[in-house]
Amino acid sequence: MRKTIFVSSTFRDLASHRKAVWGLLEEFDVSVRGMEEFGARTETPLDTCIVEVEQSDIYVGIIAFRLGSLEEGTGKSYTQLEYERAQGLSKETLIYLIDEENARVPVKFIDRGVNLEKLEAFKRTLRDRHTVDTFVSEEDLVEKLRRDLKRHLDLSNANAPVLNEFSEALSIIKNFVLVPKLVAGREVRLEVKVTGGPYPASHEICSAFNYEFGATVGIPVEIVRPEGTGETGLTELYLSAKHIDGFLPVAKDERRHIYAKLQFSGTPIEKVRTRLRDESYYPIAQVSPLSATSVYLGERVDRPAEAKVILAFTKAAEPQDGSTGPA
Repeated sequence: MRKTIFVSSTFRDLASHRKAVWGLLEEFDVSVRGMEEFGARTETPLDTCIVEVEQSDIYVGIIAFRLGSLEEGTGKSYTQLEYERAQGLSKETLIYLIDEENARVPVKFIDRGVNLEKLEAFKRTLRDRHTVDTFVSEEDLVEKLRRDLKRHLDLSNANAPVLNEFSEALSIIKNFVLVPKLVAGREVRLEVKVTGGPYPASHEICSAFNYEFGATVGIPVEIVRPEGTGETGLTELYLSAKHIDGFLPVAKDERRHIYAKLQFSGTPIEKVRTRLRDESYYPIAQVSPLSATSVYLGERVDRPAEAKVILAFTKAAEPQDGSTGPA
């Protein structure tokens, strides 16, 4: 059955994005609804939007830095009211938020004050309710929407989209290692092999990439697919707090299919792991051939922990192994 897609977003700031999305949707056997085709109607603009949402199967929400037109009675934006109606009818929902770190947007298209507060609250709701995706450009948005729609609409040939995604990933990665600042924020599909155990990410990593220190994990990996990425230096995968539970635990040599965002920082980073306990070592250590014991040379180096982990008592627990507690 042919599905109908409603495209919801502000217009002035995302006109080129909407045009690119409408062009993409011509590749699929779908009907498209959105403000471009409303024309002259007797209904109010909001009523028209809501009716179009009600007659659609899939809601596509594209949110950038503008709240957009407000409905006087509720003080909410048309985009939010369209979204809420779609949720009230349990429509399939795809949400794309602009990448706030890497997207380049004219200042005139960035809200301030009360509108910004409302927009941020709306974005928090979207992040809490959905697995959102981010975009840095029209091309990036189209690429991700194409991938997601193939999952929804082209299930009879599921392998072809995957192969195409690996091919696209190789091209994107090759550009990334040449001009990382221009490609940063793009997302690629990968098959990775875990090459070591997870570790707590350092202050430097968290600061450079805007992660939360103490809630970010790094994992050594090797990219298996696409092939041809061995010299790129992409050998570490980082998980923020919201992704850790869905990914860990992992074992060495385990393979995972993932989507990963390519990120770039011009800040020098000396180390990627943080120390949660004190360490001591000698600069030179060797085994004596006579006694087969270790011989340490030079002065001992002591390195204090960079953060501290402790046990904080909450309450006593009943023994579960038949013991009766302290003797």
